[in-house]
Amino acid sequence: MNKLGRKLFISITVAVLLIFVMFVLLANLFMPKYYIYKTKEQLGEAVNTISTLQEANWAVAIPQLEQQYRVTIVYDNLRKSENDLNESFIQQLATKRVTLNKFWITDESLLKVKAGTRVNIIYDQGKLKSSFYASFIPKGETIVLIGLSMAYISDTIRMINEFILILALCSVLIIVSVVWLLSYRMTKPLKELGQVAKDISELRFRKARVDTRDEIGELAESINAMSDKLSAAHADLSRKNVSLKRFMSDMTHELKTPVSLIQAYAEGIQDGLDDGSYAATILRQNENMARLIDEFLNFSKIERDELELKPVAVKDLFHECAEKFGIELKSRHLQFVIRDELPGNPLIEADPDKIRMVFHNLLGNAVKYAAGERIDVHFGKQDEEIVFAMSNHFAGEIADASQLWEPFYVEESSRHKAVSGTGLGLAIVKTVLERHRFRCHIETKDQTIRFYIYFKENSPYST
Repeated sequence: MNKLGRKLFISITVAVLLIFVMFVLLANLFMPKYYIYKTKEQLGEAVNTISTLQEANWAVAIPQLEQQYRVTIVYDNLRKSENDLNESFIQQLATKRVTLNKFWITDESLLKVKAGTRVNIIYDQGKLKSSFYASFIPKGETIVLIGLSMAYISDTIRMINEFILILALCSVLIIVSVVWLLSYRMTKPLKELGQVAKDISELRFRKARVDTRDEIGELAESINAMSDKLSAAHADLSRKNVSLKRFMSDMTHELKTPVSLIQAYAEGIQDGLDDGSYAATILRQNENMARLIDEFLNFSKIERDELELKPVAVKDLFHECAEKFGIELKSRHLQFVIRDELPGNPLIEADPDKIRMVFHNLLGNAVKYAAGERIDVHFGKQDEEIVFAMSNHFAGEIADASQLWEPFYVEESSRHKAVSGTGLGLAIVKTVLERHRFRCHIETKDQTIRFYIYFKENSPYST
């Protein structure tokens, strides 16, 4: 058993034993008083009943009263002498199987009864180990004795204590077994949760096998959910670290080449070897470096820049961006095929510069990696959203299309000089759209990749 189980087991066992000890002490302290109180109360009920009965027929009701209140009732003439009354009462009690060693009513008690007062007397019977509790009341010219035999309370308590001791021993054995079992069952899930938490802290993500329908079960579900999320976050972070390392390697390669060429051609100019093309080569390589650095800076700033929301005609903005790719489309023998099923010229509320960046990166990505002769673009409407879709054929395979949104991700199949890049374009697209609360996703099927963007139409600005 674990530490918590032992602590719980000892605590409950000690608590049970203390309860038994307190019960015994309270029984010895209060039971005699309580016993006498209940006896007096029982006699009092019988006395009150007799007092209310009419003198003509109360004697007839004695057998019923004795059975109802479990008392003994005898009576005699109140005018008799002290000795005669005592002898009469002793004989009547003996007839009713009540044998007394000590019984005597004194003149003083008789005077009180004759005065109409109830007299209560307890007669200790000595060796009989009992007492006789008697109440004397007047009933017209008659004195009535209502009595009740009591066993010695000390003997009764001793028997009760013996019984409690036996009961306590049996109960302790049962309670110890039950508490041990319950402590084990209650703390076993906690031990499991503790081990799972320790494994999670050591990056060994697993789930707790706890099947209880209580707070421990709810805690296990929370830990399991936390384990799943941490595992996914750790896997995502590891994947991003791999992508980051690859990006650093690619960035170093991309920058090293133009830097080396710039240095070589600059030294050629310095040595007088320029044939007239060295300066142009240096400028071209410098432009390549500037483009790489700008793209990296754009991505690092994209989450910090405040959005300047304005009404934007989404179709007009797309056509504006598409016109800038005219020369590249001709050089790669590509054409845009636009299918417009969107009525009117609806507006969205967005930052035009950021949305322009989205279209520019998507178009650039499509032109760079397109393997066919066309790039399909579709504008449509779905419920309250404007749907923009763009698709093109591509060469190679994409294992997981969702990875294309990740920063620094570049498909290995495309790592050649003609189409190399940083992999930040689509990451910028996703970040911009998320900041605008626009949905987006990618689908790949049969060597075709499709990008979907769902713009929320700004109805007040629609034209």
